[in-house]
Amino acid sequence: MKDKILLTLLLSIVAIYCSGQSFLVKYPKLTDRNLGEFFKDWETYSDSVSSCNIIKDSILSDVVNRELAAFKDENKRQNSIISQYIVFPRTIEVERYCLDVDTIMAKSSQGFPVYIPDMKREQYSVDTITPDIPRGGLYLTSGIRKVLSEFAGGLKKENVITEINKSNVKKLKKYIPVAYGHWGGYWWFVSFPIINGICYSDNLIAIMRRTSWCTGDVIWYVKENGKFVRRPQPVSAWIE
Repeated sequence: MKDKILLTLLLSIVAIYCSGQSFLVKYPKLTDRNLGEFFKDWETYSDSVSSCNIIKDSILSDVVNRELAAFKDENKRQNSIISQYIVFPRTIEVERYCLDVDTIMAKSSQGFPVYIPDMKREQYSVDTITPDIPRGGLYLTSGIRKVLSEFAGGLKKENVITEINKSNVKKLKKYIPVAYGHWGGYWWFVSFPIINGICYSDNLIAIMRRTSWCTGDVIWYVKENGKFVRRPQPVSAWIE
């Protein structure tokens, strides 16, 4: 039993180092004393990722940067950024469709990617990208989320939800956005709206966004005269 626990711990440490988040080894548990240092280390890690980040597809890079500009505009209008840092997921999944999509058919069929024309296997691929963020922004990963969640409490463990540590949640909110999950047992530590995923065809790019802890929408970029033009209004929206 001890050998199994030791092996699990060793594998966890190896995974942290391989993902470039070696600073997490310093924080098996967050406390009042190490919380400030944790955020400084998290910022250093995020800056190192951002400094060498390159999105090779220039069209995709431009669209993601335009969504970052839209993020700034939306939050400025709503005056909704009150924490020290803004936080984005480290990776975004991109589904690439090497074909044209009938935008009229797609819109009448609850949007793209709900509507996808027939295609061959080689016309579809999946990849991930790391979005650009402003200096001082933070990248959220599963490892970092786990450390923050344990500090906040309110997690599902053995079919029971633990008690939320309201004092710790209040401390976290000084640094980052914090919202409890709609279904309970999990947390959101990101700055909305965030990009959940991207579906990218030759003439249409769909940006799936989560706009709050319980809402989301889909933004379209439609190719017009050789350029992808952002539609100002979401093509669809949802609420949990």
